[in-house]
Amino acid sequence: MSVPLSIALALGKAVAAASRALRLGAGATASGRVLLALRPDALTELSRSRRIIVVSGTNGKTSTAALLRELLETVGYVGGNRTGANLDSGMAAALATKPAHQLVVLEVDEMFLPRALDQLHPERLLLLNLSRDQLHRTSEVRMVARSWRDAIDRHPEIDVVIDYEDPFLAFVTRQHARTTRVGFGKRVHIDAASCPECGALLDWSGARYLCPRCSLGTQPESLHAVGATAVDRNLELARLVAQHYGVSHDSVQPKDRVSEIVLGNAVLQVRLVKNPASWIEALSALPDGPVILVVNARGVDGLDTSWLWDIDYSSLRGHEVLVTGERRLDASYRLHIDGVDHHVYESVAEASSMLSGPVSVLASYTAFIALTSASRAKAMK
Repeated sequence: MSVPLSIALALGKAVAAASRALRLGAGATASGRVLLALRPDALTELSRSRRIIVVSGTNGKTSTAALLRELLETVGYVGGNRTGANLDSGMAAALATKPAHQLVVLEVDEMFLPRALDQLHPERLLLLNLSRDQLHRTSEVRMVARSWRDAIDRHPEIDVVIDYEDPFLAFVTRQHARTTRVGFGKRVHIDAASCPECGALLDWSGARYLCPRCSLGTQPESLHAVGATAVDRNLELARLVAQHYGVSHDSVQPKDRVSEIVLGNAVLQVRLVKNPASWIEALSALPDGPVILVVNARGVDGLDTSWLWDIDYSSLRGHEVLVTGERRLDASYRLHIDGVDHHVYESVAEASSMLSGPVSVLASYTAFIALTSASRAKAMK
């Protein structure tokens, strides 16, 4: 079924307006679904004659795409999927938004990236990282990496920027001539004990990973940058992309998905942690003070919590640690094995009632959304 694009756009817009009127949300996903159902080629049609930049990776897509838009807006207007809806429906809604910006930054879900490249034909692609996430949905990292490599091989015209310290991204772009490889200094990748190209054990003893069999990791880096944290590295990558569009200097600061919520006497600093890589990053940056861990295992969190065993929690020793969430007992046993003293509570509200002042909260995806949505709803009353 296909109707004229103008009609599909009008109906999608009406659905979004109804969603907002009924207070069901911004309606970006719903309007995009209607648009694509009525006009399956809408993504290709709406991206035609526009300059598309795609941002993808396991972690940091939303914040990095926002940083890149902020950088580019210093020299002109920029469109994009600002709501974070990063599947085809969200992108369709973003491209349908008026005015039709000539330059568009789209964050794209890692599983949808191959289709997005085929349909959007972007001029630039920023790849941040690749690691395990929602195994019931995304499969093993190597399977995702192969699908990315095949897709990029189909589009030799795209300029690609990668964090070269990620062996999977090195594999994905190994044959792609138009690749900018940014080095940040060696850091071990939790999912890359073996080479994604040939399966041999990677040698991590030198300045960078090296495959002794197929020589993955020996291509020279295009440039070297400084980035102590993932947020810092992503900002540097965004700045590099922005330079191609005339952004020569900026005062943009790194952004992370941290929300402040006041609950009783506690001031919660809520950080999204959704997979082993993001947990490790968050644990390494914890300030002194109490910590609440919130672990759920619904669809978008990943149904399998075996990843809890891939994380070293010993850095939590000495903190006051409180554990809650639907899978709090799984997390509690894991902390017990690492010798971390803690207490288990039924809910975040109960845990926070035990505390006052600043509290670090590490929350899985559905818990993060529930906490921040409840905070916004309270603020609107």
